[in-house]
Amino acid sequence: MDDQTTGPADRPDDADDARDTPADPRRPGSRRSRRHAGPADSGSMPRRRVVIICATSLSVLAIAGAAGLWSVYNRLNDNIRTVDIHADDAPGLPDALKPKPASPSPGAGAAMNVLLIGSDDRDGANAQYGDANSGARSDTTMLLHVAADRKSATVASIPRDSMVQTPTCTQPNGTQSQPQFGMFNAAFSIGGAACTVKTVETFSGLNIDHVLVVDFTGFKNIVNAIGGIPVHLDQAVNDPDSHLNLPAGTTVVNGDQALAFVRARHNLGDGSDIGRMSRQQQFLNSALDTLADNGTLNDPAKLYKVLDAATKALTTDPALGSLTALADFASDLKQVPRQQITYLTVPWQWYQPDPNRVQLAPMAQDLFTAMRQDAPVPADVLALSAKQGEQTTP
Repeated sequence: MDDQTTGPADRPDDADDARDTPADPRRPGSRRSRRHAGPADSGSMPRRRVVIICATSLSVLAIAGAAGLWSVYNRLNDNIRTVDIHADDAPGLPDALKPKPASPSPGAGAAMNVLLIGSDDRDGANAQYGDANSGARSDTTMLLHVAADRKSATVASIPRDSMVQTPTCTQPNGTQSQPQFGMFNAAFSIGGAACTVKTVETFSGLNIDHVLVVDFTGFKNIVNAIGGIPVHLDQAVNDPDSHLNLPAGTTVVNGDQALAFVRARHNLGDGSDIGRMSRQQQFLNSALDTLADNGTLNDPAKLYKVLDAATKALTTDPALGSLTALADFASDLKQVPRQQITYLTVPWQWYQPDPNRVQLAPMAQDLFTAMRQDAPVPADVLALSAKQGEQTTP
């Protein structure tokens, strides 16, 4: 505290006395005494009390900050919905192919197989996209394999119109469905994500560790939270069916436009489901680029907005059903160099009884074997996938 602000003793008539008389620390009126006394003379708060109150205030702020963070964590955590993808005991499957419980720690250093499912649920907020109460199918399904060393990953789209064998699944009413041969996307309508997972495990021999499901509205909300995603078109498109109207070149699309872009079949590409899968992969890659480049991951406000939208949109398996687990999972994916992510479509061939359907080609098993062995995708599989992407009509 400055001596010139100590109080009445600093008046001019006292100053001479102070100069003539040495300061005595035992005298209440001395300068040294006043320097430490303060409040009795000036009405100020004792320094010890100031320190105590400041320390207490900082502690309160720290506790409030921690409580705020904890509240945010709980809010995001409570957004996440889960579904048990391994509830069934997989009757009829060989022991080697029966699903095993997924590791509770996604970052345990083992290879991971994750099913990414876009649901076409038309209930609730999705009623605008079709008849409500019409059930839900898997509009888009991608099989993500992340290598154990986290140095590479594979994203393989599974044609929704593939004719496959669907095993016995638990239906929403609790009863067991009968095994049947039909379109792959019907598995989701039979028994949800769990049935889709079991169907993939049946025809691939893979163990699916995790699942992430998002519906139409959730997809749009995530895109809007990110701030839009750039897409590129060689030619302008005006599709009245999907309400997609975009110019040629690169455009940053919002949620509604993005949903139309990844779902459109008419007036965009060759109109086939196979053709739009390549477009969906391009969109996913662009979304990952945008998240990495637009500063979202380093901006708490932006990151919270994306996390809030994502956690509200996602349904996961229980092992991924917490913010911590999802953060670990995202950390695993972040380790994979972007140039080491391989995108392809599971090899297919035309289904002869119905030219509007396809079935998995024998070479699909080469892809699944490589995933089981945590090996690179065989060159001939990549070549076939590229060729099939160029010509998708019988």
